Amino acid sequence: MPIIFADDTSILFTHSNLIDLNININKVFETLNKWLIANELSLNFNKTKLVHFATKRNMTVNFKIGFNNKLITNSTHTKFLGMTMNNTLSWNNHSDSIVKKLSRACYIIRNAETCMSVSSLRINY
Repeated sequence: MPIIFADDTSILFTHSNLIDLNININKVFETLNKWLIANELSLNFNKTKLVHFATKRNMTVNFKIGFNNKLITNSTHTKFLGMTMNNTLSWNNHSDSIVKKLSRACYIIRNAETCMSVSSLRINY
């Protein structure tokens, strides 16, 4: 099932049997490759990731997916619509990225008070 948003596309696969899931994924990527060639497009392998979503109890399997002698990178997390999602659908990766951004902003505001007026600081805050 493809999910298209602006210039990003996600393809979601589900199956209870991992072997059949791998076969289905490879079939879709063969079809996708034919469509890309027909439309003079290419897949950016540097930005393309494969994330196998599973529960914490289930073992994660690394699939070998690719075409044209290039493999798609297996990853434990990816960014989708501004949210960082990991393979267990926990908020850990997203929270870590938000904390880093907020820490930078706090540092800038803290250091800006030496060169800005109180009213300007309030506006920026």
